[in-house]
Amino acid sequence: MHSAPAFDSHQWTELYQRGQHEVLADRFLEVLNHFHLNTYRSVGPILQQYVDTFVEVFLRLFCQPDFRLSDRHAVDLVTCNLTISNLAAMSRFQTTDPQLKMLAQQPNNVARILALWSARNAGKFDRRAFFEAAPGLTSLWYTVYADAFRGGLPRARVVANLQEHLAFEDARAQFGARLNPLYFGSTYVDGRCDRQIKQIVNRRLRDAARTVEATVQNSPDPRKIAVLSGSWWPAHSVYRNYYAYLKALTGYHLTFFRLGNEGVAPEVGLFHEVKQLNVVNGLLDIEPIRKNDFGLIYYPDVGMTRHSILLANMRLAPIQVASPGHSVSTWGAEIDYFISGADAELPEQPERNYSERLVLLPGAGVIHNRPLYTPRGRRQTTAEFVINCSCFAWKVNHGFCQALRKVVDGARKPLRFRLFVGRSAGQNCDFVPFARDVAALLPGAAVEVIASIPYPDYMARMEDGDICLDAYHFGGCNTVADSLYLRKPIVTWEGDKWYNRIGSQMLRLVGLDELAARSEDQYVNHALRLINDDSYRAGIEERLRGLDLDRTVFSTADAPYFQKGIDSLIANHARLKTETDRSAIRIER
Repeated sequence: MHSAPAFDSHQWTELYQRGQHEVLADRFLEVLNHFHLNTYRSVGPILQQYVDTFVEVFLRLFCQPDFRLSDRHAVDLVTCNLTISNLAAMSRFQTTDPQLKMLAQQPNNVARILALWSARNAGKFDRRAFFEAAPGLTSLWYTVYADAFRGGLPRARVVANLQEHLAFEDARAQFGARLNPLYFGSTYVDGRCDRQIKQIVNRRLRDAARTVEATVQNSPDPRKIAVLSGSWWPAHSVYRNYYAYLKALTGYHLTFFRLGNEGVAPEVGLFHEVKQLNVVNGLLDIEPIRKNDFGLIYYPDVGMTRHSILLANMRLAPIQVASPGHSVSTWGAEIDYFISGADAELPEQPERNYSERLVLLPGAGVIHNRPLYTPRGRRQTTAEFVINCSCFAWKVNHGFCQALRKVVDGARKPLRFRLFVGRSAGQNCDFVPFARDVAALLPGAAVEVIASIPYPDYMARMEDGDICLDAYHFGGCNTVADSLYLRKPIVTWEGDKWYNRIGSQMLRLVGLDELAARSEDQYVNHALRLINDDSYRAGIEERLRGLDLDRTVFSTADAPYFQKGIDSLIANHARLKTETDRSAIRIER
């Protein structure tokens, strides 16, 4: 990691006084881009002084009534909205609210307000007035504001502001290349607000895609299937959940389309052909799939990449299917069916959570691969009782932290929470504000946030823990499988969506339903019993050691039902698409 750029506050003040505002804006951006690209895991006294000084000088000069921004600098600084917000949170200033009050009284203030107004702020402005004044710049701001989901959800204010923000609609909004904060990020705010914003985004994308879609030439062969994913390698949850399903497909010609070039090179041994889809000059190049003969296109993980969001809003084949790789409905994309599992979905009217026609296979809708790790069979001895929370930072929200606070208050021994957040909290300098926010909500406990370590190291650190707690409202799937594989007691919190029911279903599958909570009170009580009652916990650990996970969690017995479901959809699609009944299609054992 490179050291932060040196700056001279006196020189910056002179640049302002001489009217060299464009040069000064370049200096601002040099520092902001450094923090955008480099995420610090800790802040010592020297870095803290640097951040405090930069934020003080930047805000003082930026908010001068006669400070002028060029159009180019306005775009660049609004793009840095989240970085500015996180640096303010890292500093002694905490937020930019005082500066926003000053700017509200000044003329020519739109760009500067949009650069400083984030989900961490208490202040409110009229979004529609900004769209009227500067629709392009405000559209950019609308998406970067939503990026606060990445590390800001432990704060109640951020949750409330994102709920309000995502409920707002303006016809002039253009989402451009920045789809993920709206489409992916909205899922984690409260489990509800994603429905409306996804419908808005889908409508805009479909309108924009019509010209491109008109050039698609599809001559469907019912025995040819395309699989489109940007997450297909053995350590990724998508691969771990759907490899066995695709391996069980027989009699089909499978073509894999890799979406983008991020991440590890895909494992493509199951496929007859492999192709690539990229974004070129800001636009998705569909040339490799423009002329195709696929009877069905399968998306294991719509929403995980910009490519999948764009493609899911095009009609590329007569049958288009998704699964819970990113385990939520698209709420209105061009996806016909969503294949899930009867055991993990709601027992009554599960289709209410989907705009697609729900297809329920026997089982959970996933087949878990065994983790690529050999347990060490030992635990590190510590003075504290160690609780593993394996979840990306955007799953750690204010409500979940409030439940953890109750666990801390009821524990009769010192606690250490280890939050394994993977690659999350790794952009726009959001790690330190996230870690500080969580620690502030859990006084009396040690909080350790562990990010971006290799999978074997992650599993070894998980082994050192005493118990695991699943997140809520967006629970885990492979993280629960990892915990069971390591024979760690885990408490889940069951809700009304697949993503907060799959963990509890796995506990039921292995005979540990008593650890599956149905409410916050149960969740806290289950956790406290494991913490405070050593003999009870030892009994659970003994039961875990006796489990045959190969016949339960890692069983592939239900894998052939995926083919049965695909066969049924291909055979019956012409009839199904005319039905007014939208109840779930159930594939029986």
